[in-house]
Amino acid sequence: MFGVGRFRLDLRARVVLFTSSALIASLLLLGAALHLLLAPSLYDQRKEEALQVTQRARVTVETALRAQSPDGTASSESVRRVVTDLAYRQAESSLYIVLVAHGEQFTSNPALNTGVLPPDLIDEVANGSRLAYVYIEAPVGESARMLVVGSPIQGPDERLQGYFFFPLTFQEKTLALLSRILVTIGLALLAVTIVLSAISTGRVLEPVRRARDVAERITSGELSARIPEANNPDDFGRLAESFNRMAGFLSQKIGELEHLSNLQARFVSDVSHELRTPLATVRMAADYIHSARSGLPPDAQRAAVLLERELERFENLLEDLLEISRFDAGVVGLEPVEVDVSALLDEVVDELDVLAHNRDVTLTLNMDRGEGSPLVAADPRRLDRVFGNLVKNAIEHTAGGEVRISVGRSGGSVVVKVEDEGEGIPAEDLPHIFERFYRADVHRARTQGGTGLGLAIALENVHLHQGSIDVVSQVDHGSTFTVRLPAMERREQQRAPEGDQAPESASAPAPIQVPTHG
Repeated sequence: MFGVGRFRLDLRARVVLFTSSALIASLLLLGAALHLLLAPSLYDQRKEEALQVTQRARVTVETALRAQSPDGTASSESVRRVVTDLAYRQAESSLYIVLVAHGEQFTSNPALNTGVLPPDLIDEVANGSRLAYVYIEAPVGESARMLVVGSPIQGPDERLQGYFFFPLTFQEKTLALLSRILVTIGLALLAVTIVLSAISTGRVLEPVRRARDVAERITSGELSARIPEANNPDDFGRLAESFNRMAGFLSQKIGELEHLSNLQARFVSDVSHELRTPLATVRMAADYIHSARSGLPPDAQRAAVLLERELERFENLLEDLLEISRFDAGVVGLEPVEVDVSALLDEVVDELDVLAHNRDVTLTLNMDRGEGSPLVAADPRRLDRVFGNLVKNAIEHTAGGEVRISVGRSGGSVVVKVEDEGEGIPAEDLPHIFERFYRADVHRARTQGGTGLGLAIALENVHLHQGSIDVVSQVDHGSTFTVRLPAMERREQQRAPEGDQAPESASAPAPIQVPTHG
């Protein structure tokens, strides 16, 4: 349901969530509308009934007081009897009565008195002549609120205050019942909506899932995969038909490109192999001319030297083309042996020492054995070519500076860094430097004999050894190439009994620097 890597709902869940949210919002609006319409009607009806009951009760109290007070004076006992009698007759309606007479309060319920009433209501009843009402929090009974109607009552000898308390139990129960009905119906509708939405959305999205599966099969290389619903007359059928046409077109183009790539690789391989025999003949003739150049005129001597140098470049290019064709054909063989990368780099430095001297470049080799010997299982010839190419490039792009080479173990890898102080590589060229025949500056004259394939072959060889190669560069500040290869333990150490250590590992030696003259 959730997307990988981030909190995200899939399409079916979003549809169900949207539909459910819309239903819940509709039910809330319906409940609010019904409450707004029904609640005022219920309370207004109760208020009208309470006002009528109060009118009749006031008349009843006035009549009873005059009947029980022949001398024109209403005693406290007569007022109490009137309140008790009236409360008894109104017991079915749960009416509560409080009468204020002679400074005393006569109530049908001890919990009720004028202390629970707002002062405004008491002042209006005491000083006015009309009925007044107010809603208060219910101090007794089941209801949460009460309607209190106050009325002045004319007694035989003085004016009394009558307060009649009407519970709102029926109205509150009616509204609560309505809310429960709406909640029950809403939950039922919500459950039905979720189920129906999930089922219907799943049926609608099923063709989309099949299309996704077909797309994944095509991505994995099964170019013949197609959507079977291409003949349906609906929108998805038209989509499937367009998708199948696109897949067929892509399959055709991919096949054509693969065929052209195979033809190109075969052409390069065939031409490279065919050139080896005539090149060997030319090499023999060039070597003979170069060795006998001392007896030639000066112009011929220069031509002999130029022929030797360009022939060497051509041989390197031919060898690179053959190597690339082997990688393209997938016939590169790898026979790994235990290789000490530090010793291999030492040999590379020795081989390129003359080139570094001619360009006034100082080569520095830093070998860190703090975490053990930098051993890898590799083809030494291919690694020699990788590091030779990287170091040679660093020298050729550095004039009068330093090239630093470092090697050491880091965790489960052997890390080799080649740093130079050359002109650096522009940021826009960095993603392309491992491409075949790519040149960072096409306008710069080629003063060195590179073929344009060295870094591409180096990358293929590093990948062949399950390693990686990265580059960081800044213009006018040089470049740093980092090669990481899977490390291995020395075989003698692997066979050593547990708890024994080789003498050289008793204390890790400090890093070793091997500088050469520049």
